[in-house]
Amino acid sequence: MKSSYRKKLEKASNFLREVFDDLETEGSDDFDNFGTRLEDLAGEIDDLLAEDEANVKDADDDDGYEVE
Repeated sequence: MKSSYRKKLEKASNFLREVFDDLETEGSDDFDNFGTRLEDLAGEIDDLLAEDEANVKDADDDDGYEVE
């Protein structure tokens, strides 16, 4: 994944968590309606980023040589 996409996804995750925190602090009905979903979305984005990072590391490890 392009680094610019990774940065945007990281920002999105952070923004979702900020909204979650604000709603939680405010204690509004919106937190009851949306809080869990916002946290879940941020977690899904983090999972995507971790999966992409693992794929990049796996690709870097494969240098074309086979060890027996």
